[in-house]
Amino acid sequence: MGGWSRRAVAVLGAVIAVAAAPAVPAAGHGGRQPIPDAAYYRADLAAVTPQPAGVGVRVDPGGEWIEITNAGPAEVIVLGYSREPYLRITATTVQENQLSQTTYLNRSMFADTLPAGQDPTALAPAWRTVGAKGTARWHDHRIHWMGQARPAAVEADPRHPHPVGDWTVHATAGGQPFTITGRLRWLGKPDADGDRIPQWLLLSLEAAGIVVLLGVGLLTRRRRRDPDPRVTSGAVAAPATDGTAARPG
Repeated sequence: MGGWSRRAVAVLGAVIAVAAAPAVPAAGHGGRQPIPDAAYYRADLAAVTPQPAGVGVRVDPGGEWIEITNAGPAEVIVLGYSREPYLRITATTVQENQLSQTTYLNRSMFADTLPAGQDPTALAPAWRTVGAKGTARWHDHRIHWMGQARPAAVEADPRHPHPVGDWTVHATAGGQPFTITGRLRWLGKPDADGDRIPQWLLLSLEAAGIVVLLGVGLLTRRRRRDPDPRVTSGAVAAPATDGTAARPG
């Protein structure tokens, strides 16, 4: 079955499911819409330069989180999107700067709760302890694709892998800067041809599915409403016989 055929069947199935199921509210992380095709992007860790003693870094391949573990003697400060102090990590504690704009941006896609009117890099950090094991894991928008539309190269050829771009997270260890760098790539979507179905065809299929459902509903109600005419007339025709009794074979 071709890609467009699978999509057509899916559309008809969706029409039937919507007609049969009650409406439910949609939910999302921080009120943001999910990024289309998120499962087909991959975040890779490339390097930690220079590598601080006792500091380990991990990245979720799906781009959901980045993690730093500090088992060394130096205090690690992760810098936010404006290069402001965002996280402070030691071997025994993790603290988050409550005046960092990154703190709020990582919780929501909307910026209506951000501290306003001041340079975030000029504010003295307001640290709040959020962990006690020397490991910080957080959602960071720098390591995943943020657009609702695909990158140009991916849009032109979604079936094959493509590099999307490089990402960098800045930090310090004992006051000495170091960088965490990585790459974002598109894996390729094997059934991407199905995404190219003309919109008019999808709308036509949806309309056809609705018409079918209405027709089935009307036919069912008519059958329930119209009784068997043989019953309402008070007589049921008897089967014709030739006068001989039926005998077992």
